[in-house]
Amino acid sequence: MSSADVILEVRGLSTSFATPAGVVKAVNDLSFSLHRGETLAIVGESGCGKSVTSFSLMRLLASQASITGEAWLSGRDGKKLDLLALSGTEMESVRGKQLGMIFQEPMTSLNPLHRLGDQIGESMIKHGLCSVAEASGRAIDLLKLVGISAPELRARQYPHQISGGMRQRVMIAIALACKPQVLIADEPTTALDVTIQAQILRLIRRLQREVGMGVLFITHDMAVVAQVADRVAVMYGGQLVETADTRSLFKSPRHPYTRGLLASVPNPKLPGRLYGIPGQVETVYGDHIGCRFANRCSMAQDICRSERPGLSQFPQAQFVRCHFADFADFADQMVDPK
Repeated sequence: MSSADVILEVRGLSTSFATPAGVVKAVNDLSFSLHRGETLAIVGESGCGKSVTSFSLMRLLASQASITGEAWLSGRDGKKLDLLALSGTEMESVRGKQLGMIFQEPMTSLNPLHRLGDQIGESMIKHGLCSVAEASGRAIDLLKLVGISAPELRARQYPHQISGGMRQRVMIAIALACKPQVLIADEPTTALDVTIQAQILRLIRRLQREVGMGVLFITHDMAVVAQVADRVAVMYGGQLVETADTRSLFKSPRHPYTRGLLASVPNPKLPGRLYGIPGQVETVYGDHIGCRFANRCSMAQDICRSERPGLSQFPQAQFVRCHFADFADFADQMVDPK
């Protein structure tokens, strides 16, 4: 992919929260790019900063959050918009129309007091893409598009009257109503059973091909990543620790955290053998010295605790934030617990 295909470019994104215990950097100097028609998966455990990244880009965080950096979105008219520099009013014209989002929990994201059809048509009316009279018909068309049967009936129903899988499809319909250039899917299959999850993933891929949008897919599930992603960005402690195309990352992961995530996926060839990364993501107040993963990495050395590693580049455009990323045999010990 060429640089001309870049539809979203994030540079040095940092998001901090002031707390009584000190300032927490939930996202720290994050940079990545998303191309047209591409799916970039952002992965990591809960607390790594994935969702904060998405809410920062959508400008949906509370006023106590401090957001710095740049996030350039290529508009439909060819102009580039810095999402982080737009005023509140300007961002409202972008949100939903050029930048859409599927939220984690559809039951709490949908308004329980409004019919589904009205909620789907709301953004199209707000952005001037159709009249109030036309919105009803377009909402029904979108319900058909996302594979909901009896769309005329469903459009008149309320969120509590349909299943969890249908609610997630309605959320997708809302996110796609204005045909955004970029879709942020924040854990779109969480809490869904395996059959519905597979249907949702196929639906997103199909609609992506039809609409031609870029997808930022946020998840902790590496099995889902293998199905949907073209490239992967691994986050830990608010930082990007490894990024590569999906095939390269699964074949040759270099960061100990990435290798731990992959080793944690159940392997039918090794029944009864599971690997877990010890400890948990720690909340760090203020500036952190050294590698954020050092306290959980069994191979950490003194340099890991005293010096912050930078991103090193490897073949196939693979970038890794680790002092020992170029020692493959060293990293192999990380995922071979005895």
